[in-house]
Amino acid sequence: MGKTSLRLGFMNSENLFSPGQSFYGSEYTPDQYKEKIEWIGKRVADLRVHVCAFTEIGEDPNTCLRDVMKVANREDTKTKPPFSHTFLAEPAKVGAKIRVAIMSRFPLSEMESLVQYPAGFSVDLHKPGTDANNASNWITIPSKEYSRPVGKARITPPNNATSFNLFVVHLKSKRPTKAKHDNYNKAIGIARAAIRRNLEAAALRYYLNTFLPAQYRQNPKVPTILVGDFNDVPNSVPLENIRGSFDKNPGPSSTWTEPDKRRLLSCARLHMKKSAYDDKLFSYVYNESFSLIDQAFVTEHLPGRFTRLEVYNDHVFRHQSIKKGTEQEQQWKSMVTDHGILVLETTRMLRP
Repeated sequence: MGKTSLRLGFMNSENLFSPGQSFYGSEYTPDQYKEKIEWIGKRVADLRVHVCAFTEIGEDPNTCLRDVMKVANREDTKTKPPFSHTFLAEPAKVGAKIRVAIMSRFPLSEMESLVQYPAGFSVDLHKPGTDANNASNWITIPSKEYSRPVGKARITPPNNATSFNLFVVHLKSKRPTKAKHDNYNKAIGIARAAIRRNLEAAALRYYLNTFLPAQYRQNPKVPTILVGDFNDVPNSVPLENIRGSFDKNPGPSSTWTEPDKRRLLSCARLHMKKSAYDDKLFSYVYNESFSLIDQAFVTEHLPGRFTRLEVYNDHVFRHQSIKKGTEQEQQWKSMVTDHGILVLETTRMLRP
């Protein structure tokens, strides 16, 4: 890691709640909680990150994040300054009160939770066999907010180094959204989940179409980074939508077109081009399928500064050998996370 390199981590903490806080009908004992906090905090310290974003952080107070921060600062005394800044976004309104969060060594500002879809955004479907020019033949999908609010913050390293925007996302999972009135039909439930995930991705792109050009007008040198659990792979429809359209031959900063200014680039693709085309990245294993569903995206400012994308997934792989439903599995899941941990490294972002 160079002296000017920024290391930014992302981790799905897998339902990190303090003891006594219920989630999905379960809760941690004090010993289980301590074990999990120690594991997460030590991983953050080992990775020597300056900023770490999380999903699935529970409850209203800063309890969990504060405890992780204590362990990380205790274990890593070399990386400076210590972690001292946190942001917790608004919690999910359905199911467990999980949220996205940010833990940073550098000051945070302009913190915001994107709860509702942007004003003016909606998706409607045309009734087959009817006149598409008649507005009454279109049915609006009644979805107005993210299943888990998106977190947004400005991060400012010291010594006049490059500040940047950070978005943290947790899109709807592929878990079927079942209902009693259709006899809990799994196929219908999967379709509902896919619709919701696509809506959330489209709503985020709709927001970015306004936010990114506005950022360029305000200060064209400020990059934007988007990380999170997208619950889909890099070439999926929701992720392609989030990336946005772009020119095939984007120009230098002085001649970037408007599409370029709204563009996001996949760090996974940058890594594959820079390191090895046969490098297989995965952050999650489900039904023996290895998938990269935890990802990072950057604006046009950062490909030239991109060093690597690291995915730490050995704990995910080992978890697969444990028989499901056993006490051993529960003990393992309570201690770690079932997702890989991402680290994005970019150079010339800090000042020595």
